[in-house]
Amino acid sequence: MYATLLERWQAERDSSDLLPLRDSFLQNLRDYVVQVLERSQAQNTSEIQRQLFETELMNLRFMMRSLLTMRVEKILAKLVEQDIDYDLLTGNERRFADQVTRNLRSALMPAEDLFASLDANGPSKLLVVRFLDEHPQLVGVDLKTYGPFKADDLAALPAENARLIIRKNQAEPVELGDIHHEGS
Repeated sequence: MYATLLERWQAERDSSDLLPLRDSFLQNLRDYVVQVLERSQAQNTSEIQRQLFETELMNLRFMMRSLLTMRVEKILAKLVEQDIDYDLLTGNERRFADQVTRNLRSALMPAEDLFASLDANGPSKLLVVRFLDEHPQLVGVDLKTYGPFKADDLAALPAENARLIIRKNQAEPVELGDIHHEGS
């Protein structure tokens, strides 16, 4: 397992691309670390063997932290470019990427608000959003009642209301090209 981690670490370090990593690899590495710890603490382990195990653990910790740090940097760069392949990510990395994406969208909303306020097309435009959690009924700026909503519900809301809900990380915008119909 040590050699496998070393190869993965070197490959990630030498590649500008994000390389695939599976949760099973991380679980196998955890199991291996536990084994090394147990061997280092066994009563029949000599002092020299104990020092070798401790050195191995120190190297494992360095390579793993370095590997994960490189991956986070690459993930962040891909998210900013909006060019991430979720199949390359572990479960924890997917959750991280989703949260960062929501935060990036939220950070970019003031620019959208500015340009929306310059739009003099009269009545409020509708934006389609996907709710991330349950959300109570609301009254839109058009004085119509919307909701209540469940997680993953899609709704067309007045732009002002939609932006506020998105900014609070309670929903995310949906581009009409993102909606896939069955059989398409």
